[in-house]
Amino acid sequence: MNNLQADIYNTSTYKRKPTLEVNIGGIALGGSNPIRVQTMTTTNTNQIEATVEQCILTIKAGAEYVRLTTQGVKEAQSLGLVKQGLRQRGYNTPLIADIHFNPAAAMEAAQHADKIRINPGNFSDKSRTSTFTFTDAEYGKELQRAESRFLELLAICKQNDVTIRIGVNHGSLSQRIMSRYGDTPIGMAHSAMEFVRICSKHNHHKVVVSMKSSNTRVMVQATRHLYSMMMDENLNYPIHLGVTEAGEGEDGRIKSAVGIGALLIDGIGDTIRVSLTEEPANEIPVAQNLVNIFAHWQNVSIPHVDDIPVNPFEFKKINSKAVGNVGGDNPPIVMANIQSLNYDILAQWGWLYDNENGEWKSDENAADYIYVGDAAPDGLENSHQLPLVGTSRLCRYHLVNLAQATPSKPATELSFIEIDAIDITPELVERLKGLSDTALIIAARDYNDFYALRNAIFSIITAGLTIPIVASLKLRDTTSANLQIQTSAIAGPLFIDGLADGLMLTINLPADVSQVTQSSIRSTAFGILQASRVRITKTEFISCPGCGRTLFNLNQTLLKVKQRLGHLKGLKIGVMGCIVNGPGEMADADYGYVGSGPGKVTLYRKQEVVKKNIPEDKAVDELIELIKLNGDWVDG
Repeated sequence: MNNLQADIYNTSTYKRKPTLEVNIGGIALGGSNPIRVQTMTTTNTNQIEATVEQCILTIKAGAEYVRLTTQGVKEAQSLGLVKQGLRQRGYNTPLIADIHFNPAAAMEAAQHADKIRINPGNFSDKSRTSTFTFTDAEYGKELQRAESRFLELLAICKQNDVTIRIGVNHGSLSQRIMSRYGDTPIGMAHSAMEFVRICSKHNHHKVVVSMKSSNTRVMVQATRHLYSMMMDENLNYPIHLGVTEAGEGEDGRIKSAVGIGALLIDGIGDTIRVSLTEEPANEIPVAQNLVNIFAHWQNVSIPHVDDIPVNPFEFKKINSKAVGNVGGDNPPIVMANIQSLNYDILAQWGWLYDNENGEWKSDENAADYIYVGDAAPDGLENSHQLPLVGTSRLCRYHLVNLAQATPSKPATELSFIEIDAIDITPELVERLKGLSDTALIIAARDYNDFYALRNAIFSIITAGLTIPIVASLKLRDTTSANLQIQTSAIAGPLFIDGLADGLMLTINLPADVSQVTQSSIRSTAFGILQASRVRITKTEFISCPGCGRTLFNLNQTLLKVKQRLGHLKGLKIGVMGCIVNGPGEMADADYGYVGSGPGKVTLYRKQEVVKKNIPEDKAVDELIELIKLNGDWVDG
């Protein structure tokens, strides 16, 4: 195990990465403090009473910090009035000012806020998508200019004991960074490090850092780069986590949990914000659910592995041999685990029986395989047509134990072997060598077995085996909401790093205890693969949660766009509240719908403005026409 990988991954027990404690308005984060939960208001900051009321709602929901947009000096002054209003009503929750493009607003906000968030990509530079080449001398001169501008804010923050968050967004890097690193995870980390070093150099250590992206893979890799760089320079500042523009509903929750969970599980992260295109108070229980997962892991310990055969800073799928549609270059499969077969449960997994034609038909997102274990598919019409995996002779795909598997005798069709993660030893790995036409189901019996599951995969890769791997998680969730958040945070990290060829989720509770439906398990499994960007089965909507800059009803608009464009599988559609930071934060989108003024919308293709200032009531139709013009439209 090299030091770099060992430092990123937890392998034997859950432990937080050590960071400096930073006190923000009386509530400290980092160090030995719990992971803090925060949100951001969506009201116009100049509307003092409305903003105070929304702050109180989020605080009552459990927000430990509240961020407000302060796009101008007036809004920064209004933040001070909001703070006064909250204090008068007995609320002392720290307030954070959100700054883009406007150093003057930052200087004013530092007189009132407990923390200032600045984006180094646009604090003293204009963020650009086009670049030109900088010589070393030119690069150094630009960095000196940025430092000179930043020092003005730094002096006021030191004087007023205000914390600074250096918050980098994918898609809004400075031209200087773009010229050298491009719009990449490592470029994002370097963008933050330039300003981190300035803070350290001038002895201001009340610093928090963050790497935000709507692309979970980019967000995770950038944060890992940043953590590693800070450790190399002994600058262990606390880290804020969040997947920006995650969306709403199930998709937004799963996407946030996949990205944030992939870092929390390895002890990276001191405060989190779940960005949902919903009311701010709705974000808090989701964030608390994420934090609570790991609160119960403190005493869990398993044997560590000696070698970690993956690079935490890039995505590379495991080298597995394709057996049918499992492994190789195939997208990961989804397996259903159904111990009690009936037509209703099969329908929830996308398999319907056509009585007229006497055949089984599947939806587009049906389970690829149906695990039945020792159950026999008696009583089902033409069950041989179903992709059943089990021990019964009526199952099309055989489930065998390792003693029955014969390496020298190829199977006539794909078969599966199931092994508990904690039972995988070097001796057992040796016995797996040479098996053909076989896929391995590695089962974690509870969330706490995650490290055993990942370590088992590491051991198999290190041994040079190319057997396809299906990750099986046996869970104890009682509600679909818990399932979405907790499973995504646990399974997501495997797919963010390309470590599995399939996913099987099982509720390990009696039906009268757990209220989780099979259809919910199915949508969660496919949602995890989509959020991890390893299997795309629907449209991806990148939408901001809104703030005081938002120029229309964002939630209603998103739902309207989803209704019209939700069938465009594989496309990424950005729905953003304003042009201040929206185009940058939807850097990954194929098309963008961005508020440009009261009742006006500007449309983008990639990062290019296509149509400006369209009346809002015509904007969705215009977006559809743009998609058709570029050949990306299909009829629903």
